[in-house]
Amino acid sequence: MFYGQRGDAMPTDEIKERLKNAWVWQKQLEADLQMLQDLRDLAEQITPVYSLAPGGGSSNDKLGGTVAKMADVEVSVQSDIRMLTEALAATRALIKMLDDEKLQLILFKRYLNYQRWEVIAADLGYSWQYIHKMHSKALQKLKEEIECEY
Repeated sequence: MFYGQRGDAMPTDEIKERLKNAWVWQKQLEADLQMLQDLRDLAEQITPVYSLAPGGGSSNDKLGGTVAKMADVEVSVQSDIRMLTEALAATRALIKMLDDEKLQLILFKRYLNYQRWEVIAADLGYSWQYIHKMHSKALQKLKEEIECEY
């Protein structure tokens, strides 16, 4: 449901946070993928030492620990992918609530393509200030659309 904590209509800041949700999950996924790559690199550097002496094999313990961490991170990556997919779908659905295609385009570029304001302005041939004004208008229209639904 799109309502604030006190039953009030959702403020535009909360709408903006929902739109940013996909970006947050994208960054989390990127961090986990980097961690996984770092662990793989570490695992490749660990060379097993075979010893007939009892208690040997400390590098095997390191390798085992690294492989276990990799498995944990791989589970996290799968969770991140699922959450990112859901967040992208929710963001897309929220943006599609707008009737104005120009406003949709601005929001798509910002919240799904993760483009900076300056890039959006240059791409669409508008000033940076105008893009911000249109963004505020889009958030306000989304707020009104959501309030109409409930």
